[in-house]
Amino acid sequence: MSKPTAGEVFRYPFLWKREQLAGETEGRKKRPVCIAVTVAKSDAETVVFILPITTQPPLPSRKFIEVPQIESQRVGLETHVRKWVMLDEINTDILERSYVWDDRTPIGAFSSAFTSRIQTSLLALAKSGGASVVDRMK
Repeated sequence: MSKPTAGEVFRYPFLWKREQLAGETEGRKKRPVCIAVTVAKSDAETVVFILPITTQPPLPSRKFIEVPQIESQRVGLETHVRKWVMLDEINTDILERSYVWDDRTPIGAFSSAFTSRIQTSLLALAKSGGASVVDRMK
């Protein structure tokens, strides 16, 4: 199994924080997501930090980056609809034993420049405590 890399886009049953707080344990639907960061653990497992991509315009209080049309085209998503990578909600999962991530084939990958912008913004947000994490690593 090849390991995902930062910037790759997959379909994944993302679990929003509000859904988790309501007692849900499964994402309601598979949606496009972006791998923000992968971390190799000492026990040969890989932790992935997963960000959702949405077509719903985010509230002004949320933290996000709009996906440029060229990046939507690059990853094979429709280009006639605006999209945002949400930075303030993250799912963490362990690649090797995820029970929710069944399709591990990337649908595409963002450019290294856009991926770097996502990572830089996410790091700044994480340092300020502005990101909400849903741990799917159980």
